[in-house]
Amino acid sequence: MSETASKETESRYLDRSLTWLGFNGRVLEEASDPANAILERLRFLGIFASNLDEFFMIRVAGVRELLIANVEHRTAAGLSPAESMQRIAARAREVVAQAYSLWDRELVPALREAGVHMLRTVDLESKERAFLDRLFTREILPILTPAAIDPALPFPRVVNLALHLAVRLKREGDEERFAIVQLPRLSPRWIQVGGAAGGARFVLLEDAAREHLGDLFSGYTVEEAVAFRVTRDADFATDDQEAEDLVDAVRQVLRQRMQGDPVRLEIEDRASAELTTRLREALQLEAHEVYGTPGPVDLKFLLDFARLSSLPAPRATPWPPQGTPDIPPGEALWDELQERDILLFHPYESFEPVLRLLRLASEDPFVLAIKQVLYRTSSTSEIVRSLERAAENGKQVTVLIELQARFDEERNVNWARRLEDAGAQVLYGLAGLKTHAKALLIVRRGAAGVERYAHVGTGNYNERTVLDYSDLSLLTTDEDLCSDLTGFFNVVTGFSEPLPWRKIAMAPLGLRGRFLSLIRRETEKSTPDDPGQIRAKMNALLDPRIIEALYEASGAGVRVDLNVRGSCLLRPGVKGMSEHIRVVSLVDRFLEHSRIFEFRNGGDVETYFGSADWMPRNLDRRVELIVPVSDPEHRARLGRILDTIFADNVKSRELKADGTLVKRDGRRKQSRAQEIFWEEARERATRPIGATDLDRSAFQPLRRAPDEA
Repeated sequence: MSETASKETESRYLDRSLTWLGFNGRVLEEASDPANAILERLRFLGIFASNLDEFFMIRVAGVRELLIANVEHRTAAGLSPAESMQRIAARAREVVAQAYSLWDRELVPALREAGVHMLRTVDLESKERAFLDRLFTREILPILTPAAIDPALPFPRVVNLALHLAVRLKREGDEERFAIVQLPRLSPRWIQVGGAAGGARFVLLEDAAREHLGDLFSGYTVEEAVAFRVTRDADFATDDQEAEDLVDAVRQVLRQRMQGDPVRLEIEDRASAELTTRLREALQLEAHEVYGTPGPVDLKFLLDFARLSSLPAPRATPWPPQGTPDIPPGEALWDELQERDILLFHPYESFEPVLRLLRLASEDPFVLAIKQVLYRTSSTSEIVRSLERAAENGKQVTVLIELQARFDEERNVNWARRLEDAGAQVLYGLAGLKTHAKALLIVRRGAAGVERYAHVGTGNYNERTVLDYSDLSLLTTDEDLCSDLTGFFNVVTGFSEPLPWRKIAMAPLGLRGRFLSLIRRETEKSTPDDPGQIRAKMNALLDPRIIEALYEASGAGVRVDLNVRGSCLLRPGVKGMSEHIRVVSLVDRFLEHSRIFEFRNGGDVETYFGSADWMPRNLDRRVELIVPVSDPEHRARLGRILDTIFADNVKSRELKADGTLVKRDGRRKQSRAQEIFWEEARERATRPIGATDLDRSAFQPLRRAPDEA
C-alpha cells in the first residue's frame, strides 16, 4: 500500500486496537469513579486487568508475529505492524500507569477507611506474624520449588500468567546466584491475618513468600526478591480439517498456550536493572515489552477479592434478576409457549424460564428430542446436567459443542466427554468454522401431534455469566422459526444443504448479504422529508463492507445510531462521509453483550437480534444466527431498549472522529440506561398477570435520543 493510500485509509477508518484500548480505558473510568462503591471500583479494576491480559495474549501477540516475520501488512486504518505496536505500547503504558496510580492513591486509602487493610509484612502485629509463619510453613512452603538459573542450562519454565518471584542470592566467597520461584496457582492471592475490631487485615501471597525465602535457600542471603509475570501468545488455532481427533488437537492447543512465545514481562518496578535485564533477555523480549509495576503485579486478583462476603467495605446495591410473574410455573410453560412468545432481558429478568424449559424437557415423557449449541457454559452447568439426564432418560439428544471457544476449550472438552458417556450425540461443528450461534430446539409430542419449542438468544448458555452480561432470550413455538432451526441443526450436524430460510439469517451463508441489503434498502428509501434510520447495538464494528455501506447511507441522509461496546473501525461525524452517524459506547455494571439491529423501513420497522457482531470473523468464519422479531410488543420493547441506551448520559460515552471517547452532555436530566432497565424489570415483576408494555399509555418510544445542547 502506498503512503498516499495508507493516509487515505487512515482517514476513513479508526484503529481497532486503539479503540479497544479506549473501551478498556472506560472500564478503568468506572474503577476511578468515586460515585461507585469501593468494592465495585475494585471489581472494575480487576476487569480492566483481565481484559488487558487477553488483549496482550491475542491482539498484541498477533502484531508481534507480523513484526518478527517482517510481513508488510497494514491494518484497515493504514498502520504497519511497527506503527501499530508503537501506538499500542504508548497507550497501554498510559492506562497501566493510570491503573496503578488509582490503586495506590485512591483505592488502598479508601479500603483502609472502610476497614480493609492491605498490609506489608513489616506492618504486621506480633500475633499476626506468628499466624502467618505457621500458615506459610504448613500450607505454602511444601508447594514451592525453587528453580535455579544457570547459564549452562535452559531457562526454567515460566508458565503463562503465573506469578513468580525472581531471586538474587549471595553467599560469602561465591558468585551471585539467581533463581525463580513459581507461587501456588491454586492458592488465593491474599492471606487474611486479622479481623474483627481491627477490620479485615490482609497480606498478599508474594509478600508472605518473600518474607520466608530463607527457608528455600538455606546457606544463602536473599539480596533481592521481586514478583514478576509473563504473558504469552495464546492465539493458537487447531486445524480441524487435518486433526483426526479434535479433542486431542484442542488439548495440544492448551499445552501450547502455556508455553507460547512471551509477549509481555510485568515486574515490580523496584527490581534492579540487572535482574530485569536478565529476565528480559532470557525471555527474548525487547525493552518496550517490559512493564514495571509500582504496585502488585497482576491486579486481576481484585475480581475475586471484591467478591469476599466478609469484607466490611461498601459494595454496590444489589440488582438481582427479577421474576416474570406472567410466565406460569412448572409444566404450564409448555401450554403458555403454544399461546405466545416470551422475550426475556437478562440479567434484569431471570434466566430461570430457560433453565426450566430444558429441565422439563429432560424429564417429560412426551419430549422426543433435544438439539442444542453450546459455545460457552459454566463449570457447574445445570444446562449440561439437564442434557445428561435427557440422554439417560432415552431421549435423542444432539449437542454441538464448540471446542475452540477461546479460553473455554478445556471445560468444553470435559463436558463433551460427559455428554457422550451419558448417551448424547456430540458434534464439534463444521470444519474451518467456529459455531457461535445460540440456539436450542425441543421436539415434543403434544395433543395435536409433534410440537417444536425453541430458544434463541444473544448470550451463552452459562448460568454464571448470565448474571453479569446484558443479553436477550426468545422462547417461541413460531412454526416458521422452528422449521428454520430444524434445518439449521441439519446443516451443522450433518451433510444437509441449506434450504431457503423462512425467517432466520445464518453466517457464513448469506448473513452479510442480508445486512447489506437492509442497509441498502434504508438508503434507497431515505428522502430529505422522510429520512431513513438505522439503529444497531453490538460488541464490535470491524467489517469494512458494512462500514462503507453505512457511510453511503449517511450520505443519503439516513440517521445511523450505533452502540458499539468495544473495537470500532468506523469514523463517525466526518463531514461528507459520516456526519449522520453517531457511535456511543456504554460501560456499566453489566457487560453489554446483546446484538440488536433496527431498520426504519419507511415506517414499517424491522428489528432483528442474535449472536453476530459486524466483524469479518462473525460474517465469514463463524456459524451465526440472526432472527427477526415479529411480535409487535417485543419489537416495541427492543425499540425502547435502544431508546434508553442512546439517551444514556451517565455511563455512555460518544466516539469522536479522532477515536476518543467523550462524556455526553450532563446538562440534561441524568439518564442511566442500566438503572432504568433494572427499575423497569422490578416494576414489570409486580404487574398483574396479562399486563403488557403495550397496555401502558405512558409508553411512547423515542426513535432518536434528544440532541445534545
